[in-house]
Amino acid sequence: MEVEQFINENLLFGRALIDLDVSNKGSNPLWTGFVATNVGEMPAYIKQCRNPEGLCIEVISSLLGLWFNIPIPKPIIVLVEPNHPQINVTQTSYLFGSQMYEMPSFERFLRDSDLSEDCILEYPNLSSIITFDELIGNPDRNNSNILYDGESFRFIDHEKAFHPQQNPRLPINEIHKIGNISDIVKHYKGENNIYIHKLMAKIKNLLQDEITATDCDHLLFKSQKNTLLTDYNILLDRIRSFLSARLGSLALLIENAITHLDDSPQLDFLGD
Repeated sequence: MEVEQFINENLLFGRALIDLDVSNKGSNPLWTGFVATNVGEMPAYIKQCRNPEGLCIEVISSLLGLWFNIPIPKPIIVLVEPNHPQINVTQTSYLFGSQMYEMPSFERFLRDSDLSEDCILEYPNLSSIITFDELIGNPDRNNSNILYDGESFRFIDHEKAFHPQQNPRLPINEIHKIGNISDIVKHYKGENNIYIHKLMAKIKNLLQDEITATDCDHLLFKSQKNTLLTDYNILLDRIRSFLSARLGSLALLIENAITHLDDSPQLDFLGD
C-alpha cells in the first residue's frame, strides 16, 4: 500500500458528540463515547494531552506502529467545540482520540486471572512490540497501556515517546521511564542466553526487512504533507531526525534493554 493512502485510511478526523462519559483511566483527562468521523460514527477514547505536541506524538506513534503491523487502535483527531456539555474548552480545540475496543487493560486482566505478567512473553509478536517501543523511545509501556482480553493484545498511549530530552543514540532515559515489556523480558529471561539469542535474531530480521529507515522517513515525510498535521512540521522534523539517528544503534539498545548487564554488550556512551 502507498504511504499516502495508508495515512488517509488510518488517520481519522472527527467531531466529539455529546453524552460522553468521564473515564478515570490514566493520568490525563479522558472521555469515552461516540465520535462522528470521516468514516462514520464510532466509539472512541478522547484524551486531553499534557501539552500541544502530545496530540501529534500520539498520532505519529500510532501511524508508525500500524505501518509496522503493531495492533494499535486507529488514531483520531477529534474536534471539540466550545460549550461542549462534557469537555470544557473555551475555543475550538483538537484532542487525541483512538478507536475504542471492549478489552480490559493487561493490568486488570492479570489481577482478575491471577496470572503473572510473564505470560506476555508468549505473545507471538513480542519482538515487534519491543522493537517498536525502543524505536520511538517509549518510556511507558506499563501494564495499563496494554489491552488484553485473553486472546488478543492492543497497545495504547504513546504520548511520552520522542521525549525532547531523550538522546536518540542512548537507552531510554531512566528519569522518564516507568516500565516496558523489555523490563519483563530482562526480569524473567535476561540471564537465559539461548532465549535472548533467539529473540534478538527475530529483532534483527525485523530491522533488516520491515522496520527500515527508508519506511520511517517516508511515512514522516508524507505525514508532513497531510493537511491535518501541517501545524506540526517542526516537531515532525525533529521526530524524523530522532528515528534516523536511533535506527543505527537500535539492535544494540534493545539487546542491552533485555539482557542483564553482566552479560549484555556495552554501548559506547561517548558516541565514538
